[in-house]
This record gives sequence, C-alpha cells and structure tokens, in this order.
Amino acid sequence: MAPTSRNQRQQSRASFHPSNDTATYRDLLLFEERLKTNAAQLQRRKSRYKLFLFHLLIAIAFLLSEVLLQTSFLDIPYTNLLRKVLPDVYGGVENLKPHPYFASGLLFVLVTALLLFFASGMYAEKIAYANRYVPHANKALRNFNMYLNVRRPPLRSTFSISPFSFVFHRPTQSRAPSPTPRPSNAPAPMAPIPPANSPRGELIFSSRVDRGFRESYERYRAAFERKRDGRERDERGKTWTGRIANKMPWNQPPNVPPALAAPSRTASGRGRGSVVGTPLGSRRSSPMPRPGTWDTPAVRTID
Repeated sequence: MAPTSRNQRQQSRASFHPSNDTATYRDLLLFEERLKTNAAQLQRRKSRYKLFLFHLLIAIAFLLSEVLLQTSFLDIPYTNLLRKVLPDVYGGVENLKPHPYFASGLLFVLVTALLLFFASGMYAEKIAYANRYVPHANKALRNFNMYLNVRRPPLRSTFSISPFSFVFHRPTQSRAPSPTPRPSNAPAPMAPIPPANSPRGELIFSSRVDRGFRESYERYRAAFERKRDGRERDERGKTWTGRIANKMPWNQPPNVPPALAAPSRTASGRGRGSVVGTPLGSRRSSPMPRPGTWDTPAVRTID
C-alpha cells in the first residue's frame, strides 16, 4: 500500500490539469498569437537588415576591385549618368573616367558604414536578437510546461520527387542499427520535436499537461485558424488579383474532418463555455520541472 500511495502522490505532483473552458483557450490563444507575431516581425526585420548588409558587402567588393585591381566597371554607370544629366555637354562622349579618388572616397564611406553597423550594436539588435528570441522565450515557457515550436519541415519533404535523388542515390539500410548501451543513472534522451504544422509556428505542451486539455485546445486553435483563413480569403476575393490567387491549388482550404470541430458551449457553462469537466486539483499552479526531468513536449497525444 505504501509504494502505491507514493506513486499516486508523485503522479499527482507531476501532472497538471488546467481549466477546460473557452475563457482559458481564448487567453492562451491570445498569448500564443502575441508570441508568434513578435517572432514573425523580428524575422522580417532581420531579413531587411540582412539584405542591406549583403548589398553593402557587394558594393565594397566592387569598389575594392576598382581600387586594387584597376578595373573599369565604374566607367559604364558614370558615363551613362552624365549623359542623362548633362546631354548637351556629354552627349557625344563615348567613355568617361571618374576622378582617381572617386572610387577610393566611396570605398572609405562604405567601409566606415560597415564598421558603424557592427560597432553601434545595430547588428546585435536587428539581426542577432531575432535568432535569440525564440530560445529565450522557450526558456521562460519551460517553467509553464509549454514550448514554442517554430521548426519548419525540410525542403526535400515538400517535393515528392527530387532531381538530386537520381544523381545522388542514398542506399536503404537493410536492418536497424543496434542500440547503444546507456548507463542506468544517465537521464533519458529527449525525443526530437517534429516540425510545426503552421508556417508561423505553434505552441505545444509538455506531457505533464492533461491530454484532454491539449486535444481540446488544438481543436479550438484549429477552428480559429480556419475562421481567420476564411476572412483572409474573403478580403482577397474583393480584388481580381485576389480572386485569381484564391483559385490556386496552394490557396485552397483544407478538408477538415468533423472531429476537429470547435468545442461547443454546454448548458452548464453559459458564461464561460465549458467543454469538459475540470478535474480535481486543476486550480493549482503549474509544477516547476526539476533540472534534467523535462518531459518531451507533446504535439498531438504524446504522453
């Protein structure tokens, strides 16, 4: 009797039963959308500044070839510019060479801009911070048994037939490799997290969270995303370009089975829209995971 009661107490401390009602789903969905919106905005800003940095490096490499290798590529845009600005003066001139210090001056300005880009902290703020946002968010979400999954499927899984498969053939393994022996006191390795279904990412939960709550919230989130996609399709359909885009195969709404319908309100929960009865002990706070005991985040029904 003693081991059984001890196991039950450990299981009650390890599990977490949130409230299964619409208000909890709505608050959690707003929190998830805020996380995904911030991550998407940081990624778009990072892309813009990376494009600016790429163009800056290309211009520096071009001017280095003009200064060090004595090339004449700069003469072509310089001549065309003077012909358009001053056609009366330089209309009949075939080739014009800029001042010898023109390329050196531009190179000095661009190199100074590159140094200031890193020295002023703009690279760390605009580019590097976007790479650290999701790991820092997951580090904080770990205490609440949640994980922001922004992994995308590999590119080769998008195409059923790859042209590289005919050139680089990968042999299939005849048998599974033998498992490597692991010491008994070593912690169990965490299973890899699968890619997110949504391109914007999704919030997944640890296996400590009640399975019924995870499934109900996924249905609630799927219904919200279907409604949002429908509104976006209606907005695009107001223009002729949007109507053409809606007819494309990749913009067709997916066929959703009836099992994924949104949770309906019950008569017992008029104000809060209760879905499933809340188990006992659901009002206690989320258990803090101990170091080395983090369970694998469950995407569907993983326990």
